[in-house]
Amino acid sequence: MKLTLTELKVFIFCLINTVAINMGVAQNTPLNSIAVQDSLQIKSNDEILETPFGTFNLSQTTGAVFRISGDELRKTTGDNLAEALRGRIPGLRIVRGSNTPGNNGGYSFILNGGTPYVLVDGQPRGLQVDLREVEEVLVLNDATFNSLLGNLGDNGLIYVVTKGGKPGKPTIEVGYQRAINKSTRLPNLLSASEYANVINRAANNDGLAAVYSADAIAAYQNGSDPIKYPNVDYQDTFLNDFSSSNFASLNIYGGTEDVSYSAFIGYSDWQGLEKVGTQIDGRDITFRTKIKTRMNDLISAHASVYGKFGENKRPVIGADDTFNRISSTPSNAFPLQVEDSYIVSNQFGNSLLSELENGGSRTDYSANMIFDLGLDFDFKEYVPGLKYQTYLMMRTNNSQVLLTNNRPELNTIEYLEDIQGKDSLALKLHTTELIDLSVGRNSSGIQRIFTYAGNFSYVKKGREGVLNLNLNHMLYYEPNTNSSNPDKRNLTFNLNGSYALRDKYIMYANMNMSGSNKYIGSNRTKLFPTMGVAWVASNENFLKDSDVIDYLKFRTSYGVVGTEYTASSYYFLDTWSGGKNNGTAYFGNNTASQALYGYSLSQVGNSDLDWVVYNQQFVGFELKMFKKLSLDFNYFNIEINGQVIKAGELYADALGNDVYLPQINYTERTNKGFNANFTFNDKVGEFNYYIGANAGYNKITKDKISEVQHLETYRLQQGQADDNIMGYISDGLFTADNIGSALPQFGTVQIGDVKYVDQNGDNVIDVRDQRSIGNSTPRLNYGISLGAEYKGFNFDVVGMGVAGYDMNMNSMAYYTHYGLGSYFGSVNSDLPNGNANPRLSTSKSLNNYVNSDYWTLDASYFRISNVELGYTLPKSFLSKGALKDVKLFLRGNNLALFSKMKDLDPEDIRSGVYEYPMMRTFVLGASVTF
Repeated sequence: MKLTLTELKVFIFCLINTVAINMGVAQNTPLNSIAVQDSLQIKSNDEILETPFGTFNLSQTTGAVFRISGDELRKTTGDNLAEALRGRIPGLRIVRGSNTPGNNGGYSFILNGGTPYVLVDGQPRGLQVDLREVEEVLVLNDATFNSLLGNLGDNGLIYVVTKGGKPGKPTIEVGYQRAINKSTRLPNLLSASEYANVINRAANNDGLAAVYSADAIAAYQNGSDPIKYPNVDYQDTFLNDFSSSNFASLNIYGGTEDVSYSAFIGYSDWQGLEKVGTQIDGRDITFRTKIKTRMNDLISAHASVYGKFGENKRPVIGADDTFNRISSTPSNAFPLQVEDSYIVSNQFGNSLLSELENGGSRTDYSANMIFDLGLDFDFKEYVPGLKYQTYLMMRTNNSQVLLTNNRPELNTIEYLEDIQGKDSLALKLHTTELIDLSVGRNSSGIQRIFTYAGNFSYVKKGREGVLNLNLNHMLYYEPNTNSSNPDKRNLTFNLNGSYALRDKYIMYANMNMSGSNKYIGSNRTKLFPTMGVAWVASNENFLKDSDVIDYLKFRTSYGVVGTEYTASSYYFLDTWSGGKNNGTAYFGNNTASQALYGYSLSQVGNSDLDWVVYNQQFVGFELKMFKKLSLDFNYFNIEINGQVIKAGELYADALGNDVYLPQINYTERTNKGFNANFTFNDKVGEFNYYIGANAGYNKITKDKISEVQHLETYRLQQGQADDNIMGYISDGLFTADNIGSALPQFGTVQIGDVKYVDQNGDNVIDVRDQRSIGNSTPRLNYGISLGAEYKGFNFDVVGMGVAGYDMNMNSMAYYTHYGLGSYFGSVNSDLPNGNANPRLSTSKSLNNYVNSDYWTLDASYFRISNVELGYTLPKSFLSKGALKDVKLFLRGNNLALFSKMKDLDPEDIRSGVYEYPMMRTFVLGASVTF
């Protein structure tokens, strides 16, 4: 269809006269069981989303919105929203950083290569939310949405909506889950005889005699003398095969147009894997209440309270230290006990048994609360379509510790020869006992965060289109109790608007004004513009009645977002450091000294320091066909300019101390990539099924950096990937045939050492032969979901994976073996990349453990993250009672992992070695709705 001249004039006129603002998105909307983009789920052209940050007509946005329901997310185990989101959102990679029970994962979020901001019910609360109370999650990731949060929104937004807050019949939801947790991968530890053989091999390689005799190795193996020749299986001794946890919840919500309410309470507990002594044992209670009441036709009020109180008891030694001790103590180091005495050795002076049994305990208490109070004004009696919404929020975090720290007596074993020439066992005191009779209580953390925000919104429906204007503000204040770090204060204003002509042509514009206390003078407050346009092609006459295309929308946006530098200190100020005992004064001679209260300049301020600017361009489309297939695609090109470095990086060290050189805006980077989502669902009789896939790709390049201009161009990093791994190119191991032609490299090389390639032809292996050997972050992250329903039964599977990145195993002690200390089972097999282990030695080789492609591994992996088998009782069975819905289910989390790395988990290679392992979880549970 062609636009008439009149339509074109109206369209252009409305675009020119549209000035805008807004922030936010979120409201409860019905979803099917498949996560798809916003516009594909809109039920009408008037689906207005109202938040304290702004008002949107969701069908008339120019940005990308991905939505997924809480019911779909709750097909995972437990109460953790971050775990439920893994593998479900295009372009969003969620990495689990901690596996310690009670730590809730320590997750990091990466959306399109950056860290997204999180809002809960429109408020900057962090991820202070329980999975069991979530109504839906929206992920916004284009320039128009990024601009709304000002300096907090440079990398997209995760918007969480909790249940309640809207009219409806009273509903009561009850849920319970019983979980069994089992470690997925633990390191392969050597037995005493295996360890002794490895040490002998290392000694022989160095031309030394064997450390362990054949008789000693045999005794380790047959267990004939467990005191003199111990063989301790640390994993079996100190770890249970599994632990348990429980999850229970109660959710109540409902109300009328005048008063709506909701209340949630959730209970969770957990245990650790410790078999000996004090076991990790914790629990927390989460609650939330929301109420909204209409005082009159003009004013409505709303308030909510959120709280999470936790208690976690554990050994003083620390959860991760337990696994560190298990992994790093050889099984033949010493027997754990002789009678009632704890034993150690001079080389390995710590006893895990004594720490767990008598080292004391620690109990951590946490209390997190969020209070908010707001007012909504509807001026429809005076100016139809005009509203104002505002709220004030306070977030508090408190933590305390109860600690009893004992030091049990430790002894070493000595064998003395008696008068008959036989060995006589004797114990020698190594560490004296210290019993702590007191219980220490100390506050380990206090935090308060305040937010005040509001939004004027105006919606005007005309004969040809809809105008939507917003003007919002947000003040974010985070006082800091640490005197060395300043408070954080941000003030953001947005003026934005959109105009939709005949639900076909949409324009959006935003002017953001951001203010930060990290800048001074005219740079403290800056204006940043954003624009977006969209075309709903499926509403054109030539597609409106199509039997193939149900929905087709093209969109693009361009915007500028200003952000702060990451350091907490003020770079515009001169900084002095020092204090008592910082220096020495001499009087008469240089042997007499006196402590000073002295200070010296440590940083020169730069009052011209400016914002780090993100120039963002997004292009995408949304397509739905045959009422079965959906495809969404977004391309982005983000230029990051003015990143802060110290000016001294631009000059050689030979020019002297850089204390007088300030921080400056200098570095430039470009982040390019895409994210996409595909879903297909169909129905055959009573059998419903779906399959979905999503993916995100990005690469950040260094357009302008400070670096030495090497003569070897392959060493230059400007123009290369930001996550380049630099190292040497290997050429296998030295053999008897080529050791004689070895070039000078790193120390004396022997047969079995790594051989490197001379890149510049100077017949010497040195730093000038380094080049790119890989990249350290995934280029691609993806998720796959599939499921089916039949007569009340459902089966759902979610998998997630990453590809296109390399892991440097040279930094992992599990694979780099040397010395007379700890060795792992990996010493008896090839490296995960297929290379043989280099020559073993009793000392660390200068040659073998430099960065090289000999140690790089394709660290791609795929994980089956969540599976649910459920059964929902038929409605006919429940129709005569108070029950509305009853579901029984069996769930599994982290069920399988496919990777070239077999012993460890490539997502967190420290797990099981130096910290708690990744866990596999099985859950049996039920949910009941009244």
